[in-house]
Amino acid sequence: MKKIVLQEMHFFLSIPAIIWQVVFLWLPLLLLACISFYSKSYGISLVHYWNICDISHFKVIFRSLLLASVNSFLCLAFAYPIAYFLAFRAHRAKDLLLFFLTLPFWVNFLLHVYSWFFVLERNGILNDILLRFHIINEPLYLANSLFAIGLVMFHSYLPFMVLPLYIIFEKLNYSLIESSADLGATVSQTFMRITFPLTLSGARIGFFLVFILSFGEFLIPTLMGGGKLFFVGTLISNYFLLDQNLAVGAAFTTLSGVVLSGALLIAFLMFEYVYYKTTRAQ
Repeated sequence: MKKIVLQEMHFFLSIPAIIWQVVFLWLPLLLLACISFYSKSYGISLVHYWNICDISHFKVIFRSLLLASVNSFLCLAFAYPIAYFLAFRAHRAKDLLLFFLTLPFWVNFLLHVYSWFFVLERNGILNDILLRFHIINEPLYLANSLFAIGLVMFHSYLPFMVLPLYIIFEKLNYSLIESSADLGATVSQTFMRITFPLTLSGARIGFFLVFILSFGEFLIPTLMGGGKLFFVGTLISNYFLLDQNLAVGAAFTTLSGVVLSGALLIAFLMFEYVYYKTTRAQ
């Protein structure tokens, strides 16, 4: 018995995580799906889905997909050089830089987002700097805009992209990169044929994390958007908290989840295609 327990220790250690996932993820999702199909007047029906099948709801979903895609690709582009620097160039300052990278997680997220108002508002720090250097003649309206939403979301979720990449870079044999340079490969060739294929797993994990969080975000668009634009997270919160319309909110949540799953599948296939093309080129 003891031998079996030791052999299957990884399974027994994963049981609490499995229970947590079932209770707090899959059961609530199943409950939402059941609520979305139930109507007091018609019983089991698709009436709530018909209510949300209009252009305004699909615009909200498309806007959220676009925001999540742009934010994920921007985070991926900036995370690669940061993770590379932390893994191979930081040396003694590595621990300190990692501390600063994770420092935002120590601060309340609401306070973290709201502090950007002091930077982006009309009389904020950014406008003050631009005016002092005579880059602009009058203050810009940066807060309560799509730019503010994208900037704060990029700043908030960049660590979720950097950390998975950094972990993969730490395991990467740097001599492979050096050998590629010694054999005459350019920086771009080394990245596409050596670095990217070997770090694709970290890039994929980070991309999925940022994409999922960005797609369902409601706090940043609410605070930084000034209520001008609706996204999936804000519309869901309005259905459940303001309108108290649980059935339609559940239907829209389920529909958004299906669209998100499809988008993640497309992203997965995209990564697989890029990996196939880069490895085939070798």
